[in-house]
Amino acid sequence: MSARDTLITSVTGLLRRRGVAGTGVNALLEDSGVSRRTIYLNFPGGKEELVAEATRVAGQTLTTLIRATDDGRDPAEAVQEFIDQWKLQLAETELQAGCPIVAAVFGRCEAPKAAEVAAETIQDWHAILAERLVRSGVDADTARSLATMSIAAVEGAIIMAIAAQKTDALDDVGRHLVELTRLHLPGA
Repeated sequence: MSARDTLITSVTGLLRRRGVAGTGVNALLEDSGVSRRTIYLNFPGGKEELVAEATRVAGQTLTTLIRATDDGRDPAEAVQEFIDQWKLQLAETELQAGCPIVAAVFGRCEAPKAAEVAAETIQDWHAILAERLVRSGVDADTARSLATMSIAAVEGAIIMAIAAQKTDALDDVGRHLVELTRLHLPGA
């Protein structure tokens, strides 16, 4: 792995666990094992540039995951698959690491470019989900609002799971999102 990739991976993990404010250069040096010079050689804009790039890469990864659940199955099954993926990610980090996109949004004061990248990522997710619903026969306005609710509910459930140190919120949200999605599919 290149030094640049090491830094991106490290800062993404730190963002997920500590947020933007808690992801300082010293923490990054300790976590990544690279030299201070390496940071500035790869990211001349320093922490803000690195956080923005890590947000972009994490956003692409999560967007790919969302797209991967769209293999022709019904949208309700795709919702459940995404919930299950988040439960696995939370388990892997012992309920210590949330969504790096949300961390970037909350870090707007320190890393405004990362927050902009996060907003674009969320718009991409919204478009993917709404389009998937429309393809399945849901009218456009309903698809748009269901996509909004799905993203808000899943991200909120991730935060609640970390706070409670158990994934019950994701189970509840998943069950009801699947039910709600199915209610709006033709023939329901």
